[in-house]
Amino acid sequence: MAAVVNDAVYYLEGFKLFSLKMGRYKIMEELAKSVFVTSVIEKMDTKDTNIRSLGIGSSKGDIESIFTKQLSNHFGKLENTVIEPAEEAIEEYKRLTAKNDWSNVDYSWFNGTFQQFKEHREKEGNATKYHHISSIDTLYYLNNPADDILTMYNMLENGGILMIMIVTDENSYYRIGKRFKGIIPLTTVNCSDVLAVCEESQFQFERYHHECTADITEFISSDDYPREKKVTIDYLTQTVNFKESVSECVYKEVIDYIKSSDFSSKSYDGKILLRNDFDFVLIKKKF
Repeated sequence: MAAVVNDAVYYLEGFKLFSLKMGRYKIMEELAKSVFVTSVIEKMDTKDTNIRSLGIGSSKGDIESIFTKQLSNHFGKLENTVIEPAEEAIEEYKRLTAKNDWSNVDYSWFNGTFQQFKEHREKEGNATKYHHISSIDTLYYLNNPADDILTMYNMLENGGILMIMIVTDENSYYRIGKRFKGIIPLTTVNCSDVLAVCEESQFQFERYHHECTADITEFISSDDYPREKKVTIDYLTQTVNFKESVSECVYKEVIDYIKSSDFSSKSYDGKILLRNDFDFVLIKKKF
């Protein structure tokens, strides 16, 4: 089976479709104006007006830029380093930045993985520290999430804040990966793993929980197989051509599980709602 993450263009199509279904952009805009301001910007202990931020796995920037805007509103100058392995996503991010009138934000781009970024820093002797680091839905794709969280923490300036956005136990995306481990190439890391690292390392942190759903009724309720249904299922399973890659029996088992109450919930009018609960874990670097 070919993982979706190895096909950047197709992955971005699935990500966009899924994000629209759950109203992701509106949710992030609301959280950026509330939680991000009060729990990140206002709690960063720095006298600097010129700050540095690092985005890990920034994708095409449509989510990350929502938070970058708030940083640019509160600080005189922002140096924003973007790490993203998909070249197509970086090009889309660059086009997005060209539309923004944020004259106080300077971008630098690293086309590669977080592991490659770490190796590049070591080779160059780069010891840059960041006032803010964001890891939005990226821990699932890292080789060793626990070690990488420690690395991110060590990259923070004293008083800086690392923001990790990650799924919870209740999240359908997490549940399907756990239920079909070995069939669906998803890691089963979730917020509990992040909190365990924080507690073991005695990090100062806050946790913010957000509940949300995505209406997937039109993709699941019939036997039809239009393009949007294919992309949605492939994105959920992180597998290109999932239906064609597994047996009919396995495919039916996965679809039946998606329809089940253990995976999704139903509204009063019978809509199938995929739970997409997530947490922000906000880790502050001690002086």
